[in-house]
Amino acid sequence: MTMSDVEIDKQALEGAILQIAQSVGDYVVYANDIAARDTGVGNPVGRTGLRVMLENALGQAMLEARAQHLAGVGITDRLTAINDSFEDLDVSLGSGWDADYVSDLS
Repeated sequence: MTMSDVEIDKQALEGAILQIAQSVGDYVVYANDIAARDTGVGNPVGRTGLRVMLENALGQAMLEARAQHLAGVGITDRLTAINDSFEDLDVSLGSGWDADYVSDLS
């Protein structure tokens, strides 16, 4: 049994969706791991500025990680919507091709 072009493209898209979703999940795990790590900079005497700068840098990194995560989720959602429309496309392209009433144009 051979697969149609639509089925092959659909399988490739499904694979891409899974890979992106896994990558986004891995990214979140790494970002959360960074945020949870103890930097070792509590409140060192005379170095309050260092602690504040470090906290600001970590906060900025977390904001960027959150934005990247949301972008990845958005891409996955769009690809999933396209993937869901493949069945409608396959039905619309293939409807009537196997009907008996199709004229022989030869």
